[in-house]
Amino acid sequence: MRTLIATVLGLWAGPAAAFCGTYVGSPGVELTNQTSQVIISRQDSRTTLTLANDYQGEATDFAMLIPVPVMMEREDIRTVRPELFQRFDDYSAPRLVTYECEDFYWEDDMAAGEMDGGGDDGGWEPEAPSSVVVEAEYAVGIYDIVILSSTDSSDLIDWLTDNGYGANPQAEEMLGEYIDDGQLFFAAKVNLDEVSEEGSYLEPIQFSYESDAFALPVRLGTLNSPGEQDVVMYILTDEDDGKVGISNYPMIEIEDECMVDVYAEGGVDNYYGTKFADAWGEEDGAGWMVEYAWSTSSCDPCPTEPPSQDELEEAGYDGERWNSYFTRLRIRYTPEAATQDIMLYTAGYAANEQVRFILYNEQMEDRHPVCGIGMVEEPGTCDDETGSDPGGETGEEPGGGNGGGSGSGAENSGDEDNGEELNDWGREESSVEVTELGGVESSDGGGCSHTGSRSSSLSWTFILGLMALFGRRRQSAG
Repeated sequence: MRTLIATVLGLWAGPAAAFCGTYVGSPGVELTNQTSQVIISRQDSRTTLTLANDYQGEATDFAMLIPVPVMMEREDIRTVRPELFQRFDDYSAPRLVTYECEDFYWEDDMAAGEMDGGGDDGGWEPEAPSSVVVEAEYAVGIYDIVILSSTDSSDLIDWLTDNGYGANPQAEEMLGEYIDDGQLFFAAKVNLDEVSEEGSYLEPIQFSYESDAFALPVRLGTLNSPGEQDVVMYILTDEDDGKVGISNYPMIEIEDECMVDVYAEGGVDNYYGTKFADAWGEEDGAGWMVEYAWSTSSCDPCPTEPPSQDELEEAGYDGERWNSYFTRLRIRYTPEAATQDIMLYTAGYAANEQVRFILYNEQMEDRHPVCGIGMVEEPGTCDDETGSDPGGETGEEPGGGNGGGSGSGAENSGDEDNGEELNDWGREESSVEVTELGGVESSDGGGCSHTGSRSSSLSWTFILGLMALFGRRRQSAG
C-alpha cells in the first residue's frame, strides 16, 4: 500500500439458482507484495475515498500526495478505524465452499413442499514558491493536511521538497499533467506532537468531494513500483446504480463455480493467486476483475455478517443499508501499463456475483464441473453411496440438474425473500462448523438459499454441516 498512499496513490439450471453447502474459507494471501486497499462510496456526484495505511517506517518519513478535482473543507476530511478494511475484506473475499449429499436431499424436500415461491498551526512552512498556493490547512487526527494549487510542476516539486516531502523529480511531468487538468493536491504528513512513542499507528484517511468524475488516481504511485501493483477496491453505491466496473482497462475472467482439490493445488491461496496471475498475464500489463458484487444487506454463503449500518456510514455511505450495493474490484498493473488513472462507472443493475470455488467431492461430479475439466464422464454421485433416489419415483435429480459455469463469479438476478424469522441481514439463523484452511482462519457461515427475479416469492433455508473430507479422487477428475 505504501507506494500508492505515499504518492497517490454450477449451480442449478432454471430461473432460480441455489447456493448450498458450507462456507470453508477465503484466500488470504496478498497477490503481490504491493497491494493497496481503498474504500470508495459513490452516490450521485459525491465520492468518499478511504485509504488504508500500512506504512512501515519512521513517522517523520511519511507523506501523502493525492490529486483531487475540487477544494475540500475541514468537515470533508477525517480518519477512520483500520478495522473497517478487515470487515469489508472478510465480507467480500473470494470464497471456498463444500457440499455434502445431504445438502441436496434437504433441497429436494424444500422444493417438494416448503418453497413459497481545522487548525492553522500544523507546522507547515509559512512561505512557498510564488506559483504554489496553500489553499487551506487542517489538523485532522495525527495528520497535518494542506490543499495546494500550482501553475508550475517544478515549483510544486520544490515546495514539496522544502517542506519535507522528498518529492521524486521524476514526478514533475506527471504533476504537470494534473496541473493542466485543473487538479488541486491533497497533501498530508504526520504531526509528531500527536504521535506517542509507543503503540502508534497511522490511521486511514478519508475525504469526500463533489465531482462528476468517478476515478481513482494511481499514476503517481507507479513511480516507485516494484514491478506489479494490485489495488483492491471496496465500493459502495446505491442499489439502483448497481455494481461498478472500470472503463479504461481490460476486464479479465477466471474459471470458478467448479470443484477443485485445493490441497493438491498447494492450498486455496496458491490456487486463486495462480489463476488470477495466469489470466492477468494474457493482458498487456493491466487487467481487472469483479471479485464480489451483492446487495450489502445479505450474502450467500456468508463468511461473516454483512457490514452494519454504522460501518456503512463510517465508510461514507449516506442511506439505509438495504438500499446499498457492494462491489469488490481487483486491478493489477505495471508502471508501463498504468498510463491513466482508474476510471470507474456504475452498471445500473444489481446482479449477484462472487468468485467461489467448490471443494472437490467425488460424489458431486454429476452436479458440478471440475475446474479445468468440466463435467466428467461416468461421474460419481450421491445415489451410489445411499442407494436411494433423492428425486423420488420419477428418478429425477433434485434441483433440475447442474449449472456450473465459468467467469469471474456466479451471476444471478437480484434477490428478495419473504421467509419468516429472518435475522437482521435477511437470512434465517444458521450455525455451522467450519475448518481452518490454507492458513486462513475461516468464520462461521453456510447453508442453502434461493435467488431469483425481483418478482419471485422465495423462502430461504440454511443447512447445518461439517466440512467434507476428500475421498478417493476419480482418475477422470485428476
